[in-house]
Amino acid sequence: MADPRSDLFDLCTIKTTTFWPLFRQELSRTAGGVTQAKDLGSALWRASYTTAPARIADAAAIEAALISLNGSARSFLAHDLRRPFPIAHPGGYGGALSISNLYSEDAFSIQLTAPDGGLELRPGDYIGFEYGPRPSRALHMVVEAGKIVTPGASKKFKLRPALRPGAEIGAAVTVNRAACEMILEPGQGAPSLAEGRTSSVSFTAIQIL
Repeated sequence: MADPRSDLFDLCTIKTTTFWPLFRQELSRTAGGVTQAKDLGSALWRASYTTAPARIADAAAIEAALISLNGSARSFLAHDLRRPFPIAHPGGYGGALSISNLYSEDAFSIQLTAPDGGLELRPGDYIGFEYGPRPSRALHMVVEAGKIVTPGASKKFKLRPALRPGAEIGAAVTVNRAACEMILEPGQGAPSLAEGRTSSVSFTAIQIL
């Protein structure tokens, strides 16, 4: 498979977007009327994007890029455009980061180390890293109170979705435009034309591992 496209969002301005986990769950109800939820697997990120209206000539690049994905056959890198950087570091974090500890009994916790220190993570921030033989791209959201990672002092914190098998201590971590790999969902619509002058396109995508 070809490498995922990494330039999609450099070719357009996004007007509206959603970025939310797709939970793979089923509900059942007991004879006593108790509703129970069962996880069928770790959640996947799902996103939708609508480009800002652009002159037809200017919109050609993003339209061609989307067509180059050959439907769902080729992947691209996507991140939450609403929060590309940690909330406490709006210009991005410049230090190195890596996984310093994982917990076999808890797939929702991780520990990071930052040799340069100064990293503050808050609920809603994202971390990303590669794992497994392919490798795959992991993307997780911090979901508990903010933690500061200082030199020589690693901090454990909670995240979602659950960590998948293959994550390793020492793996490099990014918090700047942390991305996952996605493919277009089937049935994408064609670009719309407004007043014969501007074009806009909407598309939805789902994470692949």
